[in-house]
Amino acid sequence: MARESLRLRALQSVKARSMVVVAAVVAAICFGFTTPVWRVLAWMFPVLLMAQINAVLSARALAALDTSDAAALTEQQTHHWWITVANQTLMGVTVWWIGYGSAGGSATFATALQLIYLGGALVNASTHPPTFIAGAWINLAFAALFWLTQGGTNGLPLALALFGVGLVIAASSRQTAQAFRDSLQIRFENADLLRQLGEEKQVAEEANAAKSRFLAAASHDLRQPLHALLVFSSLLHRHETPQTSQLIAHIRDAAGSLDKLFSGLLDLSKLETGSIVPQMQALNIAAMVRDLVKEFQPRCTAKGISMEAEGADEAWVLSDAFLLERILRNLVDNAVKYTNEGGVVVSVLAQESVVQLQVRDTGIGIARESQARVFEEYFQVGNPSRDPGQGSGLGLAIVRRLANLLGLEMGMRSDAGRGTAFTLVLPQAPIFENMGMGAVSAPAQPALTTAVDVWLVEDHALVRMATTQALESWGCKVTQWEGMPPDAAMNAITTPPHALIADYRLAGDASGLDVAQRLRSRWPGLPVAIITGDPGINLHEVERLGNIAMWQKPVLPSLLIDWLAELSEQAVVPAPAQVD
Repeated sequence: MARESLRLRALQSVKARSMVVVAAVVAAICFGFTTPVWRVLAWMFPVLLMAQINAVLSARALAALDTSDAAALTEQQTHHWWITVANQTLMGVTVWWIGYGSAGGSATFATALQLIYLGGALVNASTHPPTFIAGAWINLAFAALFWLTQGGTNGLPLALALFGVGLVIAASSRQTAQAFRDSLQIRFENADLLRQLGEEKQVAEEANAAKSRFLAAASHDLRQPLHALLVFSSLLHRHETPQTSQLIAHIRDAAGSLDKLFSGLLDLSKLETGSIVPQMQALNIAAMVRDLVKEFQPRCTAKGISMEAEGADEAWVLSDAFLLERILRNLVDNAVKYTNEGGVVVSVLAQESVVQLQVRDTGIGIARESQARVFEEYFQVGNPSRDPGQGSGLGLAIVRRLANLLGLEMGMRSDAGRGTAFTLVLPQAPIFENMGMGAVSAPAQPALTTAVDVWLVEDHALVRMATTQALESWGCKVTQWEGMPPDAAMNAITTPPHALIADYRLAGDASGLDVAQRLRSRWPGLPVAIITGDPGINLHEVERLGNIAMWQKPVLPSLLIDWLAELSEQAVVPAPAQVD
């Protein structure tokens, strides 16, 4: 407590130096109209000197405050007490030095100045009442004595008024000090609570991480004997008898339930530890839905329910293929599992900038009081006995976490006895992101009227190989480079290429724009297409080069086909640059 009180007073003393200087100069100018200049200067310079000394000593105290022990703090308190007494004494004699023998209300102005100084000191030093009250009474005693002896008929009332001021500010100092102590106590308690909370949070995070690591290790290790169990049960199936067939079927069902449980635990542990990183790419969600509907169709037929896909035939979204497929699979699996009449519909609705995916069923539905809990781990609707045949209760928990990981908006609507609908809102992929470069095995057939000689510059081996195969399948002649084509190779070229396709970000400091600039310096007007996965591309540099096709990875093959088809129609070979 003493340390913080000293800190506040020392800090205020350092900050108050400039204000004291300004106030002393203004007061000296005012005194100069009624008081000899030498007396004014003799008052002002000591005031300025004390302000400087106070600020310097306070700054030193602040520098050593955090490392000071109890004895050092007591010594600093004593120093501050003496500085306060000296300052208040200097201000107290002001009314005598300026007002004695002067006319024109100099004494009144000097007393007012003393009271103003006391008001400032109340803010600064009142957190330590012994220091403030001692200085205040010294200041007021000089003023009261002056008015009592030099004030004439008005002297006694003024002296008594100053005495009353002393009582009031002394009480105010004690109240301020108590409020300061209370605020410090609250601050210290809050600091302790925050420290304890931080420690408890760290312990909880470490325990959670340890739990996740344990689940990951345990799930992996336990699945090894589980796999053996499944293999052995399949071997028993080859030699089963009517007496053992039901027993073997139960073994397979139990092993299958354990496999699903361990898979769910492993997925949850990966999500909790943050070891799953989405790989975003353009996906045709409509095609994914059709594939899943075909996969679940036999199961639905066996249950006597329908399974349909409706909506857009093609809808491209930007997401992680594996994780999105896992979300969709879990939702469809749940819908089929809890639907005994009617059917399941998976719909895809492409809107302006998003694609809405919905899985709805006519199953048992979810009661309103249970809807808030369906995304909790191990919570199941209509399975109070925890029948493993109805699942582990981890499916929707995994769905929720995967949706959060992918940044998807997810909603649910359900009526008990009438069915449930889960809705996902996914970001629509831009038109140039509708298919990755690796998915060029079956592109639309190009219509190239003549063969196009293409230079391909790409440092990623797989992308370079896939693009080369696609270009060659379209009838292009491809010369591929990992980086900037060497001078020797360029000098050996007798017929320039028809076009350049280059990745923007190449190995080292080079870029596709550097390659384009170099080739155009040799063959002006060379058609150039830059393919980039870098959102921070320098568009000013692109504009400077001019007439460059810019595509964001992954690129729709039809864009390349159309661009190459236009070049093949022109079939213009760039002329070499003229050299003077």
